[in-house]
Parts: sequence; C-alpha cells; structure tokens
Amino acid sequence: MKEKILHADPSYLDRLNGFTRTDTLIATGYYVLILIVYYIMGSVLTKTGKYYGVFVNIAFILIPVFICRSLSALGLCRRNPGRSLIVSGIIGIVFLLAVTIIPGILSHTQLLPVNQIVTNLFYYFIVIALSEEISFRGFIQPRLFPLVKREWLMILLGGVLFVLMHYPYQMAARGMTFTQYWPLFIANAPFQFLWHLAFTALYRRYGNLFGSTLLHGCVDMSMGIFS
Repeated sequence: MKEKILHADPSYLDRLNGFTRTDTLIATGYYVLILIVYYIMGSVLTKTGKYYGVFVNIAFILIPVFICRSLSALGLCRRNPGRSLIVSGIIGIVFLLAVTIIPGILSHTQLLPVNQIVTNLFYYFIVIALSEEISFRGFIQPRLFPLVKREWLMILLGGVLFVLMHYPYQMAARGMTFTQYWPLFIANAPFQFLWHLAFTALYRRYGNLFGSTLLHGCVDMSMGIFS
C-alpha cells in the first residue's frame, strides 16, 4: 500500500531526468522575474489602487509555454486526466464544504451575488491556480532537479520558494516593510507549504497538472463564495 501511495507517474520522472543545469538557470531567472513583477504590482496597487493581477498572471501562463514550446513539458498532458481530476475534485469539495460552505451557512453569512461567484471561479481557478501551477509546479520546481539531484530535496526546496513567492506582492500590497510583514508571513507559511506538498503529490502521482490546478482553485475559491 505504501508503495502505491508513493508511486510517481513514469512521465513525471522522465521529465525530471531530462532537465539540465541550463534549465535550472532559466527557471531561476524566471522565478526572480516573478518576485520583481509581483513586488511592483503590489506597490502599484498600494499607490494607485489599480490591480493588474489578471494581466500579469495570464502573462505568467504564456511565458513558460513560449519557452518550452510544449504543453506536455509543463505537465499539461493527457496522461491520467480523469483520475487526477476525480481525486482532486473530491478533496477540493470536502475542503470547501468543511472550511467555507457549511460554516458560512451555519453562521448565516451572506452569499456573494451569482455573477460575482462566477467571476471568482474564473479568477481563482484560471488566473491564480492555473498560473501558479504552470509557473511553479510545471516550470520552476522540476527544473531544480539537476541542481539537487534528489526528488525529495527538490520538493522541499520548491516548497520554500513557493512560499517565498507570495512575500513580495503581499508585503507591497499592504504597504509594509520586509520586517513589518514578517509576522503575517510566518503565520501563513506553514499552510502554504502543506498545500504545496499536496499539489506536488497530485502532480507526481498522476503526471499532469490538472488535478493540482483543480485542488489549488478549490482552496483559493474558499475566499470567493461568501462576502
């Protein structure tokens, strides 16, 4: 049973072993670009009230696609799509029921208008979840493998980078300094890291990003149902 749970899809392992140090350098440069752009985006929001997250995150979907010229190289392949979607869908629905829907109903929290919920579905599942899964789980994290040579170490390092990726925007959007935002970061970091492990587990188990994207979207959608 343990062997089955820890099983990784062969296509996922093949992708890891196919990357080189050059791929690592490109992924590192892309990661730094994300940090810089997110910080600028947060600063613009603080100063002008304008949010450019939709355009920025869609760009962060297109850039890896342009670099790789192959969707399968980013984990967007037809391998096991049904199983990954079913498993992640069940987990995501249970999470939404337990964390958002049932507590919201019991506390008589006001439901958002239907059009706003539909807009939030697009935003959280495509603009946020798909963008982060392609950018990070599909592009950046696997290309760390040539650097560390151990999958478990790649996943741990990837988790640290994934958590840190949220820091610049959140800090800038709140108008805080690095040290002022640190307590909030520490409070959120463990949960982000645990979700990183869950998203990665789905990706490595089924060899595609569809399941991790669906679960990622469900987690973020917990903020888009009630007012």
